[in-house]
Amino acid sequence: MPNAAEVGQRLKSVRKEEGMTLKQVAESSGMSPTHISEIERGKTSPTIGALRKISKALGKETAFFVEDRPLPRVSVIKKEDRDVVLVEGAEDAFVTGKALTSGIPAGRVDVIQLDGEGGRKTIKHCHDGEEALIVVNGQVTVAVGGDKFVVNSGDCLHFSAGTEHTIHFSGDGRTRALQVLVSPGAIRW
Repeated sequence: MPNAAEVGQRLKSVRKEEGMTLKQVAESSGMSPTHISEIERGKTSPTIGALRKISKALGKETAFFVEDRPLPRVSVIKKEDRDVVLVEGAEDAFVTGKALTSGIPAGRVDVIQLDGEGGRKTIKHCHDGEEALIVVNGQVTVAVGGDKFVVNSGDCLHFSAGTEHTIHFSGDGRTRALQVLVSPGAIRW
């Protein structure tokens, strides 16, 4: 989370981009220009309530000002710009993935394209949130708790990721699947 000075810099930068004066932001937010100036200069940290009011006056989501790094309101990842991610697999093997999302303010969704050969599998793990697996081509067998599910091309499996689970690429040849991860507890403003 950024410190008070970084939050202030972001606020001032957005205010200037919008062509607004301190007085205009103050009138729109119901706050004093002096207080907003102190926040912009990093002299004071805004309360969540104050940040919500200022954000609304500037036409931005509150989360934009408190994310570790400024994120775009809309994220577009071109096919050629996808980051490669390695998903830990069983027996020191990895499943190759490509990140299809990069994040938006207060975002809770990550989408990864998984590519694996028959026989590869991820380690047994669990994490907070929900997970959906959509098989684009091939076949995977997913163990969720004590149950096993065979997911074929075009099928989708959705489950609580807090239950131990393993993804096994069980089809012949190359399998491609989309893994959708939804995190809980995102900041709600």
